[in-house]
Amino acid sequence: MKLNLESPFITAGIKFTNLLILNFFWIVGCLPIITIGTSTIAAFTVTLKMTEDRDESGVASAFWHAYKANLKHGILLTLIMAAGCYSIWIDFQLFNQLDGNPIGFLILAVLLIVMLAVHYLYVFALEARYENSLLSSLQNSRRICIRYFVRMLGLVGILILQFLLFTQVTPALTYAGLFFGPILAILTVSQVIMPIFRKLEQDSNSNDGFTVSSRVI
Repeated sequence: MKLNLESPFITAGIKFTNLLILNFFWIVGCLPIITIGTSTIAAFTVTLKMTEDRDESGVASAFWHAYKANLKHGILLTLIMAAGCYSIWIDFQLFNQLDGNPIGFLILAVLLIVMLAVHYLYVFALEARYENSLLSSLQNSRRICIRYFVRMLGLVGILILQFLLFTQVTPALTYAGLFFGPILAILTVSQVIMPIFRKLEQDSNSNDGFTVSSRVI
């Protein structure tokens, strides 16, 4: 019996295996902690190609090449996010511990969460696809969120459901989430953002300031 390597079952198995390998690479790349952003950009480099069935260079080669190329921006993104999360934590602590629970600290914390969300939801995918300054990538993420607001809300809802699935249902799913959860979230964002990238690249007259550079993966 001849094995058909192009059958849907075999193809799906190969893609699933590649995702497991990519998730492992992502975890290894995150181990220095300050390189979480770098590892995420590298993972997006691979998953964006997967959404278009372009895996020509192999998972390992594509990931580690992108990891090295995006080391500086990835570390800076990690540090900025860490500072933002720390500020949010401080605001919640002040709200809970000060007499009268000053509502201003709670409002500030919520505003910071929203600011981080709109600037970071697509920034890693942008860094993976385009050669821009870090500031431009953050601004482009915000512009895309505003322009495609409903789609952004849907994506955030899906990501929250994925998080709850892997953390709140059963211990078995929590364990499985270690091997598949992060890369599933990255792949989900890639599948949502790629059609937007294609549209913005083709429609330069209505991109709301979106910056497209010369590098496209």
